[in-house]
Amino acid sequence: MSDFHERQTGLPEDAAWSRDVHHEALARKGADGNCEACGSGAWGVGERLLLIQALDPAGRFVPGSGVEVVPVFCRHCGLLHLHLVNVLLRD
Repeated sequence: MSDFHERQTGLPEDAAWSRDVHHEALARKGADGNCEACGSGAWGVGERLLLIQALDPAGRFVPGSGVEVVPVFCRHCGLLHLHLVNVLLRD
């Protein structure tokens, strides 16, 4: 039974590692400049990816469809950016 549980939960999360990887990718892409709202350079990177769900024309969620994004926010004013994971992590 523990083997089944391990397969379902996957690898343990490492929030610090995830933040570092995303922060390094932002710097590599040149996406770590000053905030365009307040001018601060103090950016935070979310620990987890977010899924923006796709909607059908009637406004209903489409199961299994959407885009994964990395949330990046200004620590001074709270401005939020969403970066597509498949673009951000691509070299």
